[in-house]
Amino acid sequence: MQTASHICKNCNQTFTGKYCNHCGEKVFSEKDKSVWHFFEEGLHFITHFEGTFFNTIKKIFTRPGQLSVDYCNGKRKTYFKPLSLFLLLVVLYLLFPVFEGLNMRLYYHTHHILYGKYAMQKAKALMIETGWTDQQIVAAFHQKSEKVSKFLLLILLPLTALFFWALTYRKRKYFFDQMVFSAEINCMYLLWGFLLLPILLFLAHKIAYLTTHSDFNVEDWLLGMITYLVLCIYTGIGAKRFYKLNRWQSIGFALLFYIAHIIIVQYIYKFILFFIVIHQIH
Repeated sequence: MQTASHICKNCNQTFTGKYCNHCGEKVFSEKDKSVWHFFEEGLHFITHFEGTFFNTIKKIFTRPGQLSVDYCNGKRKTYFKPLSLFLLLVVLYLLFPVFEGLNMRLYYHTHHILYGKYAMQKAKALMIETGWTDQQIVAAFHQKSEKVSKFLLLILLPLTALFFWALTYRKRKYFFDQMVFSAEINCMYLLWGFLLLPILLFLAHKIAYLTTHSDFNVEDWLLGMITYLVLCIYTGIGAKRFYKLNRWQSIGFALLFYIAHIIIVQYIYKFILFFIVIHQIH
């Protein structure tokens, strides 16, 4: 029996079967116009999203590095795309900022150990140019940086990947692979440092208030140490699995990553953030 051929309504190519072998467009039928099919498509999206999303999150927390191993080896159907997951977490961080995180106020920049003098000069020049007061400049800077700081998190991916590439050059991995592992590590950075840890601190604060009627406060430096301690342990385990390192190599990798990520976040990222925001204020 001869299979009927179709002309694709998307690319005009002739094909047989249910899907165009050129662009993947599905053959349109009367069934596709039913109300049931309309809801069926929505249900498929929700269940597919939920399955891949939670499977990816579970893999990140239970087997560091395995997501990157599988994804780079072609096993992708069961996972949320690493870059898409990172973007989703950035959006969640943008919509539900549990605390300021990397959105530092102007005072931090003008007192930064590396570029503080430059930041102070730019802030004073802006005051002269606009005629605004200190408070107005601070408020305008914070308002602008609140959103810019979130979207600027994207630069963490190539910068971290570049560090991974330099550190594991002899492994001869594609830069694509380095980007995937970078996405996994930075997803963990966002999940732990800016979503889960703040929630745990919030719960601890509520419990302390209900039981002892006192506040539960943690110094910023201690929060940073907790964040990076967990992240470095995660990175060491993940690197051992992804790059096939031995124990001591993975420990060294984690320590070097700690230094590199501090430089990337505390110096490069924050300087770029300041530079962009200060030039957007009018």
